[in-house]
Amino acid sequence: MRWTRAMRTVSTRLVSALMQFPLSLTLGMAALGAAIARFAWAGEVEFAGPQFSVVSWLFLIGSVIAAEHLVGTRWALSIAAATTAGGVVLAWAILSGLAALGEPMSEEALTYQAWTPSVTSAALLMAVSGHLRPASRRTMRWIVGTLVLALLLTNGHASDVSRAVASLLGLVAGTIGLGAVTVVGWRPSVQARWRGTLSAVMIVLASALALASVAPNATGPLVWPSITVDPSFAPIAAALLAVSAVLVARGRALGIMIGGAVLGAIACVALMVLVILPLLDGGIVWTGLSTDESEWQLIALLSAGVPAVATLLLALGARAVLQRRAPAPTEADRNRLEEVLHACGDGTFAHMATWRGNSFWFGEDGDAVAYRVRDGVAFTVGDPISQHPASTVRAFAAFCDAGGWTPAFYSVHDEAADALQDAGWARLPVGTDTIIDVPEFSLKGRARQDLRTAVNRAGREGVTALWTSYAEVTPEVRSQIDALCSGWADGRRLPEMGFTLGGLHELQDAEVRLMLAIDADHRVHVVTSWLPRYREGTLVGWTLDVMRREPKAMPGAMEFTIISTVHQAAEDGLATVSLSGTPLAAHDGDTSGRLFQHMKHVFEPAYGFASLERFKGKFGARHEALWMCYPQPMQLGRIAPALLRTYMPSLRLSSALRAVRSLN
Repeated sequence: MRWTRAMRTVSTRLVSALMQFPLSLTLGMAALGAAIARFAWAGEVEFAGPQFSVVSWLFLIGSVIAAEHLVGTRWALSIAAATTAGGVVLAWAILSGLAALGEPMSEEALTYQAWTPSVTSAALLMAVSGHLRPASRRTMRWIVGTLVLALLLTNGHASDVSRAVASLLGLVAGTIGLGAVTVVGWRPSVQARWRGTLSAVMIVLASALALASVAPNATGPLVWPSITVDPSFAPIAAALLAVSAVLVARGRALGIMIGGAVLGAIACVALMVLVILPLLDGGIVWTGLSTDESEWQLIALLSAGVPAVATLLLALGARAVLQRRAPAPTEADRNRLEEVLHACGDGTFAHMATWRGNSFWFGEDGDAVAYRVRDGVAFTVGDPISQHPASTVRAFAAFCDAGGWTPAFYSVHDEAADALQDAGWARLPVGTDTIIDVPEFSLKGRARQDLRTAVNRAGREGVTALWTSYAEVTPEVRSQIDALCSGWADGRRLPEMGFTLGGLHELQDAEVRLMLAIDADHRVHVVTSWLPRYREGTLVGWTLDVMRREPKAMPGAMEFTIISTVHQAAEDGLATVSLSGTPLAAHDGDTSGRLFQHMKHVFEPAYGFASLERFKGKFGARHEALWMCYPQPMQLGRIAPALLRTYMPSLRLSSALRAVRSLN
């Protein structure tokens, strides 16, 4: 009974979802009938089997669904009809004109059909790319354009010309069409354009090798070097070039080596088979521009030269393509960072820039960004240290682009996040910053009963607050601080996190202050560390970092310590005290849904993020959203594991999963 009810629910939701996209539903029914007919008939004209027809129709349905989702059914239908008709008619006219002049490749192309479903698919994807964010738009156009070019140069049939023309028409429609996104992002760097160009070249040649084996009627120029390669080696070479293209896009040296070796081998074979041997045998003889043989000979020469030129381009662009290493900071860099911090380091996480493992970027306007590169992703340590974060994020993103890294602005506040979103970036909530406004802080009211109880108990039990630094405390107290920090880390199955979470080493900084809860016997109950925040050389606030509690500490000792810090800040005339970020805490802009709820459930037993959120809620602080911003949504699958390894560099994913399962 339950199974029947579940199937009925799934079926209802599926039909309801499909009904939202009527054009897709219609095409789906047409595709089903076409697929059945194809299996019963002889297959598509251009390929050897009906499986290509099914894949082509499925690709069209997916493209239409995407178009309907982004721009609506009416717009999708109009663009699909206009670009397809225009592409087919213009392609037929171009090929017919060339064929009338006696051009043999055009005559050959016209013997094949002028339309396949992929013609409409490519045009639609190009059109809807104008409604994507800038980074996603470039990626979509690069992928579609590369594949269209690969099919045109390899297959060379009428439908390939139609697809190329329709894609150009779709590009125009997406640029000037109704509702196109007009957000202006920054242009890719020279290095990024080199990576894209070289990756596209290798994908085109990989497609040529692959298509030559599955499209026996291919007549494009690139099919010539493909057929010279041994059939058993062609699929391997295509796969290696595809892998190399991905690696080159990420700036990896291995991609240069693999691609260069494969392209060099293909160039040598093609030159030998298509040029050198025919020249020696008298098969290539120049007889003038008016004969058909001259055109095929010229194509043979060009086809043999394409892999050689690609190899040369790869060699010339290798230096520009390679991903850079994050520079290790020098003493001069640290001194410069200190100057920037004292001038405009009033951000919550600004002082964390000084921690070990960070690299520094300095702008021309006296600003700075601390970051860490992991797996090709450059994570910032909070907001830029700048008086104008909106302009700084653009300059730093361009710097990352040139270095071959994906920039990810991590734990940034609304000002930087809004600037990045305005430039078309995606953003994801990662927590909240908890801010106590010192002049308004009070222990009065029913909601502050727990805080008053902690202060009163500390008075009865002789526990006092000590505002000090690691260097100032006695050796006895220092050894207790060391033991508390070490014991806290040793008692957990998952390793202690780093990056934006400090530990024993970070609290030893001379500029970091400690607030200790200590009794008459000099026993340390609680250790908290506080990071300074400066503006124009003046201390303006503190940020909570380390929180360590002795197992037998007085109940409420942590609350008492934080209250004492707020009172100390009031005495010093400071405006705010930050209780730092609370990871995975929801806020008004939280659209993460079940993803972050699941992460809370997984990591709560290990790190207590939810209980930390409840604890900070006792102080009546205000909350400011914290975001992670990145160029395009499809990059999140790569960024998330890189972020985990940034926090826990020594942790393997399998070990983390086993530990989490044991905790739950």
